[in-house]
Amino acid sequence: MRIYSDPETDETVVALRGEIDYGCEETLETSLTSALNSSDHGIAIDLSKVSFWACSSVKVLLAVRQLALRHGKTVSLLATSPIAHRVLELTDALQLFTTRTDATFRVPPQPTSPWGPAL
Repeated sequence: MRIYSDPETDETVVALRGEIDYGCEETLETSLTSALNSSDHGIAIDLSKVSFWACSSVKVLLAVRQLALRHGKTVSLLATSPIAHRVLELTDALQLFTTRTDATFRVPPQPTSPWGPAL
């Protein structure tokens, strides 16, 4: 998971990747809530690199969305992988989020580290 500010939009972006399952639920909720609380307007979530998306994670997205609405903020989806898109679609949650697959959106390169790639 990466959390960063998009310099072009001043948007707080949360980029998820890999398998997002029941075991990640608490960390996911804590991270998304923290990102939302520290943002001025809301967060954008990039799910384009998610390879597995559990239904329990949909519950987390919906809870964070409700929190955002209570505070006048937004939660949008920048991009979704086919699996994340399908789960959100089957649960009727996709329609609750503003989505975009903006061709100009680019995730900044990962900083290099002698300890390997960031998680």
